[in-house]
Amino acid sequence: MSNSKHHHHHHRKDGATRFKERSLNAIAFRRSFEKWLKRALVILTIIMLIVTFLVYTIG
Repeated sequence: MSNSKHHHHHHRKDGATRFKERSLNAIAFRRSFEKWLKRALVILTIIMLIVTFLVYTIG
């Protein structure tokens, strides 16, 4: 698709465009946040398992 046929200008965004951009940004942020949250929970779980194991073997 060539740019020569693309005549309308994007200097002002309408409400629907802004809403769509915010929605997409929110979805992307949520996915990223959930990914990091899962990693943090896995690490926390591993630490808890190690601590529990050490308490029962040493203590």
